[in-house]
Amino acid sequence: MLFLGLVAQLPLMSDCSAEIVRFGKPVAGAFTFALLDVGVRAGIFKRHGLDIEISAFTGGTRLVQAETAGSIDIAFNTGPDMAMIFKGAPVRAVGLVSDSPLDLCLLVRPDLAVTSPADLKGKRITVSSPFAMTAWMTRELARQEGWGAEGIQLVPSASGPAFALLKTRDIVVRFSERVKNLTMYVIFASEKMIAEHPDTVRRFLAAWFETLDYVSARKGETLQVAREVTNHDEDIVSELYDLVLPLISRTGRFEQGSLDTLAGSFVDLKLLPAKPDMSKTYTEQFLVLK
Repeated sequence: MLFLGLVAQLPLMSDCSAEIVRFGKPVAGAFTFALLDVGVRAGIFKRHGLDIEISAFTGGTRLVQAETAGSIDIAFNTGPDMAMIFKGAPVRAVGLVSDSPLDLCLLVRPDLAVTSPADLKGKRITVSSPFAMTAWMTRELARQEGWGAEGIQLVPSASGPAFALLKTRDIVVRFSERVKNLTMYVIFASEKMIAEHPDTVRRFLAAWFETLDYVSARKGETLQVAREVTNHDEDIVSELYDLVLPLISRTGRFEQGSLDTLAGSFVDLKLLPAKPDMSKTYTEQFLVLK
């Protein structure tokens, strides 16, 4: 009787009546983004009347292009991609995932004599692009160490990070410990979705926060799905689970200080000529008051 009572409180819909939502991830292998897959497989989104079709891209820029083309309705992406809104991308952030770099870290080869940030002065660090957030964080690290923004040499590379190095524990810097209050990961919705299907956006966010409660209570199941989705080993996803979950927002609300830091990074990365009005990039109208 208790089970039936709990189920009756949920907005159940049959599979045939579920609304299709085309969802995008900037990359396939990120642990944080795999949490959505856990919610989908657990049937949480279906209970909210949503059938999630997940697509993964080869970077945030490709994802923004897909959103602009109208082939993605809702997406995870990074805060830096909010700059694309000022360049005409028809999307808006509807919920904060985290104002922390989460699992972003600086790795070194095991054969290098680098054991602390102080050993990085003058070293060559690979980043995805000189205009990417990885570049900004590396420069910020150099500034914090007193070397100036050019104290570390950046080497752009399209190759992804070698997650296997996590096994050797050759992590010199966890950026979540160095960079505080930065709007780093957000949920975007297309302007079309916001205008024509606002209740869909609202139900998606409700399902996302329910998913966070679900994964917090079921580590084993979460790790199983995350391993399959990300192709990382169990010890890696287990470590990421413990690191990431406490840093994910449970309200989805944006912090002004974190938005200000992000706006400043747009100028540092030469994405925009001056700090923009970030209020034009997001809305909290679909979030439940807490």
